[in-house]
Amino acid sequence: MSLSLTQAVKSLAEGLGFDACGIASVVRMDASDAPPLLSQAYRRFLSWLAAGKHAGMSYLDKGALLRADPSSVLPGARSMLLVLQSYFHTKRPVSPIAQYAWGEDYHIHLRRRLQIIADYLIRHGYDARLFVDTAPILEKAWAVMAGLGWIGKNTLVLHRRLGSYTFIGGVLTSAALLPDEPFTEDLCGTCNRCVEACPTRALEPYVIDARRCIAYWTIEAPDLDEGMPDLHGWIFGCDICQQVCPWNRFARPQGELAFRPKKAAFFSHEQWTTLSQAQIRKHQHRSALRRAHPKKLSQIVQLHKENSLSR
Repeated sequence: MSLSLTQAVKSLAEGLGFDACGIASVVRMDASDAPPLLSQAYRRFLSWLAAGKHAGMSYLDKGALLRADPSSVLPGARSMLLVLQSYFHTKRPVSPIAQYAWGEDYHIHLRRRLQIIADYLIRHGYDARLFVDTAPILEKAWAVMAGLGWIGKNTLVLHRRLGSYTFIGGVLTSAALLPDEPFTEDLCGTCNRCVEACPTRALEPYVIDARRCIAYWTIEAPDLDEGMPDLHGWIFGCDICQQVCPWNRFARPQGELAFRPKKAAFFSHEQWTTLSQAQIRKHQHRSALRRAHPKKLSQIVQLHKENSLSR
């Protein structure tokens, strides 16, 4: 394994502004000799699917087998670089929009920088492919394998210094990079604040039931129907389980200009009700808000308005 190439790749990631990076050796997660950390994570994922807790996210079920083997994404992959990018802005709940969607779409900016790393590896004679929520990879489990943190009771990756307000991206490569030591501690301890704070009881320790998750209904769900829980004022996403997490007291406002909040991040419910679907679409430009159809966002806003009038 190449120490010099590994150091060069990590230095490049740091120079590109990523807040943390780590490397894991690629193996099949369902192989008999797979590290327990990975094999257990994959089995939990399959059990979660079997219980129907992925709600209407059928793409997770369809790609379940592919997620066991990163080489299905890049044949011959031997290493995986994982990076974390903070999107934290404030500890105070000041918006009905989850913080990750306040600025420009993270896919655009993480992909651009990860492509530079992939191109560097390609120039050195290796295959490489980046991913940012765009490949059948269990990124959180691999981030733990790369030493970046642990998966907390809120089901998010927790980093000692950054907390949980982070984007995850990575690069698969045929290069045999030197792996980091996996993160083997669970630093949640006896804390259950995230579980206790979830207003819809979507959380139990280390497991989320998307069927009751506000973020699922405001982002992923194709329609709003009778099974939807009270959205508790949220219009897009939900940060409650992060707002109460003690580890996020260490998070500091990130300085990435691309993630600087857009105007829509601080619109009140009343302001949202005045927007047409065309205006909503305009505010969704180059934003993660694009994940929800303008019609759906309008329906959510109208629902909040009706609920407030009925109280």
